[in-house]
Amino acid sequence: MSRLQARNEAIINAPVSSVWAIITDINILHKINPGVIKATGRMDKQGETRTCEMDNKGRKGTMTEKLIELVPEQKTVWAIESDTMGMSKMLKDPRFCFYLEKLKDNKTKLVNESYYEPATLMAKIMNVLMMKKMMGKMQGQILSNIKSIAEK
Repeated sequence: MSRLQARNEAIINAPVSSVWAIITDINILHKINPGVIKATGRMDKQGETRTCEMDNKGRKGTMTEKLIELVPEQKTVWAIESDTMGMSKMLKDPRFCFYLEKLKDNKTKLVNESYYEPATLMAKIMNVLMMKKMMGKMQGQILSNIKSIAEK
C-alpha cells in the first residue's frame, strides 16, 4: 500500500446524497477538478474508468483512472491506469480517495486523500520540495469547488 501524502477536509452544508451526486457526475468533473478540460467514462460504478483531458499550466495530456473501490455515499478510491503526462512514471501505486460522513441531515464532512510512493530518487526529492504541497493545494481547490456547487 502506498503512503498518505496529502489530506484535506471540508464541511459542506448539504446532504450526503447531494455531495455524492456531485463527486460521481462525470459531466461536471471539469468544474470540480482544476486542470480537467473534459472527462469521459463513468464515475458511479466500481470497476469503471474515466479518461480526462488535462491542461496543467499549459502542459496538456490525458489521464485514465479506474474506480477501484466504491461504497455509495461513503467512499470512492481511484487509481491511475495510464497517462501521457508522466504521473504514472513518477508515482507508484497512486490512489485518490473521497470519504463522506453525514454530520446532520444537511451537513456533510468530505475528506480528500492522496496516496502514492515516489517511484524514483528525483521523484522523492520533488515530492519533499513541491509535489506534496501541490497535491494538498489541488485537493483544497477540489473541495472548495465541490462545496460551492453543493451549497448553491
